Amino acid sequence: MRSEKSFSERNLTRLFEETPLSDLRESEPLVIFSDLHLGDGGRTDDFLNNSDLFIHALREYYHEAGYTLILNGDIEELQRFRLHDILARWEPVYSLFSDFRREGRLRRLVGNHDMDLLAIADHGFEVEHALRFTYHRETIFVFHGHQTSVRFERYNHLVGLGLRFFANPFTITNYPVAHDSRKRFRTEQRVYEFASSNRLLAIIGHTHRPLFESMSKIDTIRFEIERLCRKYPKASFRKQESIERAVRSHKAELARIREEEDQMASVTSLYNANLLIPCMFNSGTVVGKRGMTCLEVRDGTISLVHWFDEKRSQKYLEYADYRTEILPGTDYHRVEIKSDTLDYIFSRIRLLAGA
Repeated sequence: MRSEKSFSERNLTRLFEETPLSDLRESEPLVIFSDLHLGDGGRTDDFLNNSDLFIHALREYYHEAGYTLILNGDIEELQRFRLHDILARWEPVYSLFSDFRREGRLRRLVGNHDMDLLAIADHGFEVEHALRFTYHRETIFVFHGHQTSVRFERYNHLVGLGLRFFANPFTITNYPVAHDSRKRFRTEQRVYEFASSNRLLAIIGHTHRPLFESMSKIDTIRFEIERLCRKYPKASFRKQESIERAVRSHKAELARIREEEDQMASVTSLYNANLLIPCMFNSGTVVGKRGMTCLEVRDGTISLVHWFDEKRSQKYLEYADYRTEILPGTDYHRVEIKSDTLDYIFSRIRLLAGA
């Protein structure tokens, strides 16, 4: 375990030092998606379920609003499918990517599931390993996240062989690090330690778990329950009833997460720190069961955003504290889960990350 940790430190340091530095312009909004896992459109194609939602959001919201699109790894599922089949099935998606690229608004980073792109010369997109931005003399470091593991850096082709020749014939869907609490814990802990020790803001994907200011969904719900409990005594009778409904809903969500998603993280704080440093963010995934998540950076603010189909999920429509907006002509909704200014986040990183 010690050698794995030291590999992570060395590899992330090398990646950081080798990544060119560019300025983050407040006038240029960014949206960061990761983990699309585009396949061939068949039963084992994880992207299929949210494909229409992604296409509509990308075309009618982010492209129209002038966002620069950052695709943070695992865009294609090349460990299971041939690139030719993926390109043929998802031509509308690649057409959108090309629109962003022609306008100078596309950056593509490599993940462990699409690492083979580095060896393919004619796929049409420049692929990078990481991005580094400066913002008011502070640093934002964007990379997929598999770089913390020897397994994914050195033996990734063996994982792909297992998926292609065992999982595909039995129509077994992906079982990535996202479904393994211990591997997810190690990945996030190593990124957190690197980011906090270097006093920077790291943005990853890979684990499929949305993180905002180093907090998981469980941490966020707990903080929200605490906030509502403090608000309750001074609230009006009608507001108290609303708070009671919200707390019951949050408690039910916690119980569901403990049962279905993440036994390990439900036991204690993931990072076991007295002061949680808000240095790690994760854009989540496009292949979520209840929709997709992404990170938006605009006007000096970073936001964790959830997109969902109201025919499949009503959760955020039921919460008074969340204001959703609907994409015209669709059943698709956008909601900001959390948002904060980069200046405030970097102030906390600087003050809390130690001497």
